[in-house]
Amino acid sequence: MNFLITLLIPLTLAATTPPNPTLIGGTNSNWGDFPSAVFIRTPILSYCGAAIVHPRFILTLAHCVYDDQLGAPMKQNQVEVVAGDIHFYPASYQRQQPEVVEIIVHRNYTSYNHNADIALLRLGTAFQLPSNTVDVAIRQQRIVANAVSCQLPGWGVNRNAANGIITAEQKYIQLPILDRDFCNGVSLHEGRIRENMLCAGTMLQSYNAPCTGNFGSPLYCEGQLTGLLTFGANCGAENDPPVFTQVRFFNRWIDEEIQRRL
Repeated sequence: MNFLITLLIPLTLAATTPPNPTLIGGTNSNWGDFPSAVFIRTPILSYCGAAIVHPRFILTLAHCVYDDQLGAPMKQNQVEVVAGDIHFYPASYQRQQPEVVEIIVHRNYTSYNHNADIALLRLGTAFQLPSNTVDVAIRQQRIVANAVSCQLPGWGVNRNAANGIITAEQKYIQLPILDRDFCNGVSLHEGRIRENMLCAGTMLQSYNAPCTGNFGSPLYCEGQLTGLLTFGANCGAENDPPVFTQVRFFNRWIDEEIQRRL
């Protein structure tokens, strides 16, 4: 059952500083729909998506946990992990929040072109499993064909201007896989989409699309973790489809880094 949980804030604050949505449109998630989807918070980014790939590791974007000014990953204690909850606030009793003890950014990551935009977070304690709301993702191993419909969970933020009530709960949108060469022909993406990335969504203006606050959110195709949103998150702007780091290209790196630390 999907409970709507709200946070009351002063009317003047709600009127002047409404939060930005991480996605627009979408369908409300039910408990357990996306048990491997989590989110992280840092001093630089108030929200980034991620996915559980091992009871003690989560997968996210490098640019979610990398400090460009320092040219190095953030400190572990700057990253907060939230799992098992379909409400951004307040916390539900199903929520799990293990501490991060190590940040592992892919050695080939380059911020200017999003190459190898992927990172692992090692946790101090394992997630409590089995759980109805937390689980390890099945990672995609094969090419996903064009036009396959995939799901992207994220946060839908709404504000009722009349009473200042804000709601923030997990929603998901359907995104069909697009041909990479076709996406690379778009002026905004020309030549930027590498083989280790994939493109999904639509070239047309869309009212079901991710926004900039949704970076790192996992894309699930056929129930398997397929991508992490890395750029093209512009709230459904025309000719700017979402682009994802393609997880299957990094499966060997993920497995090696995890095995090295067990």
